Amino acid sequence: MVIAAGLGSGVLSQISPQPLEIFPVLGQAMRVQLDQPLGHPSFQPVITGEDIHLVPLSKGSLGKAALGKAEYWVGATVEFPIDQQPLMAEHDRLQEVWQGAIALCPGLANATILQTWSGLRPRPQHRPAPIIEPLAGYHNILLATGHYRNGVLLAPVTAQMVREMILGSKE
Repeated sequence: MVIAAGLGSGVLSQISPQPLEIFPVLGQAMRVQLDQPLGHPSFQPVITGEDIHLVPLSKGSLGKAALGKAEYWVGATVEFPIDQQPLMAEHDRLQEVWQGAIALCPGLANATILQTWSGLRPRPQHRPAPIIEPLAGYHNILLATGHYRNGVLLAPVTAQMVREMILGSKE
């Protein structure tokens, strides 16, 4: 069994002999569309700079992009709770990321913002993120959680690591 757990994974506290300290961090991001891809259309890498990520989206990943148009995920804010207050998305923080993204990649100035969102992301405490390991006390449960703000970037390598852990355990 693989538990790819987010913040709502209370099941871990019920089965794990050692509780994982995972806390919420608010993040905001957006999906934007350009009339044409940035750079060369056949080479669309993830662009990262100044703590901002620009991730090209395939035409089928989040809705159908029109022919010739290009969609990108732009993010993300990192908003920690202060004095145990509930986390609330602050529009100004997302605008700062957007302006930073345009400074990083000026072609984004012509983009149309299709969608914005915010959500809580799991962040491990007192250990590096992410957590990709067997659950303590179990040989048949793997954890893949706590990616915090890098889940969109680390999903492929996480899947590869979990696959290798599963296949390695069967040999």
